[in-house]
Amino acid sequence: MRRKRYRGYPTRYRYRRPRRIHFRAVFRAVLIVLLAGIIAFCARMVYQAFHADAVIAQLEAQNQTLQQTVDRYTAVLPDPALTEQVQAQPMAYQTLYPEMRVDPIPQPAAAPAGTVYLTFDGGPSQNTVTILDTLKRYGQKATFFVVGKNIPGNEAILKRMVDEGHTIGVRSYSGDYNAIYASPEAFLEDFHQSYQAVYDACGVYPTIFRFPGGSVSPYNQANYEQLIAEMLRRGFVYYDWSVSAGDDTSASRTITQITQAVLAGLQRTTATPIVLLHDSADKADTAHALANLVSELDRAGYTCDRLTNSVRPVTFAYAD
Repeated sequence: MRRKRYRGYPTRYRYRRPRRIHFRAVFRAVLIVLLAGIIAFCARMVYQAFHADAVIAQLEAQNQTLQQTVDRYTAVLPDPALTEQVQAQPMAYQTLYPEMRVDPIPQPAAAPAGTVYLTFDGGPSQNTVTILDTLKRYGQKATFFVVGKNIPGNEAILKRMVDEGHTIGVRSYSGDYNAIYASPEAFLEDFHQSYQAVYDACGVYPTIFRFPGGSVSPYNQANYEQLIAEMLRRGFVYYDWSVSAGDDTSASRTITQITQAVLAGLQRTTATPIVLLHDSADKADTAHALANLVSELDRAGYTCDRLTNSVRPVTFAYAD
């Protein structure tokens, strides 16, 4: 039967027989693609294997060259035993004043609760006598960091300090900060002068000291680490302070001002309560204020004691 044709319709709308899908041809195409991928993968593996051998050979050559360089420079280096020997040799200033040391090296411990340490810098002077009288009257102890050049003529004051149970420490001999901190040698020379002067006056060698101006100050920025290390190596313990009476200026201070400064400082500090005061010849205000200060400390529950090298120190440091 002949298919009916419809005139007026374009040819593209006429009925056409569907084409067959040739599955064999598709299968062959897929197989060819798979075989091509396998061949490419194998070729890549072979290339990498040869390339890896080349890289290894290159690294071995570089390693050999590096080893030759190391051998060449090692030949001019000192013997390790000699290096250790050189490193073990002390700095020149470490050989100065070999007798100036503390044995055994102490192990400081925390201060007992309720204890405050009054420390006086700059004496001895006649103000020191007034201070000693007050301490004796109230049954309290203190620490005196003396200036060596002030000792001649005041030896009896140092003997009294020892006899009445106080502690003597070194502050300096000359009091000239620039000269003292000029070098480790200069510091040790000044310290030794004061160290020996104390012994000559009272028969006791000091075991503690205070850096003039504090362990960290504008005067010793260049060498404070060397100085601290050397003095600790010799067994001395140094003490900065955690509370100041504010009497370190030339301005006069009233009894109330000194007392309130100390009491307020004790309330703020969490460190060992070490109070900085002065007993030099120009510090009569401090000497006259001490009786009121000790009375107020007693009322607040504090006992004044002396520092020894068994008390954990307060030490300054630069802020990070």
